[in-house]
Amino acid sequence: MIIIAAICFSLFFIEIHRYPERWKINFKPFNCGSCLAAWTALALYLSPKIVTDIFLVMFVSGVIAPIARNAMNWLWKKLY
Repeated sequence: MIIIAAICFSLFFIEIHRYPERWKINFKPFNCGSCLAAWTALALYLSPKIVTDIFLVMFVSGVIAPIARNAMNWLWKKLY
């Protein structure tokens, strides 16, 4: 679960909201998806379980929501 939470946080932070460009933090690990996921996984591993659970719920839903929206839009266009 920690790995999934770290990957989703990295995708959410870098690809979906593009915070490194907005906040002008264009250096590793903040602009590198695999680097940010690795450091986030380490931080989640060392943190209490409640923090990992909160990250998991927040960022997995934040990544799945746009995917589900695009899938529903595609399905809607195919049906109608």
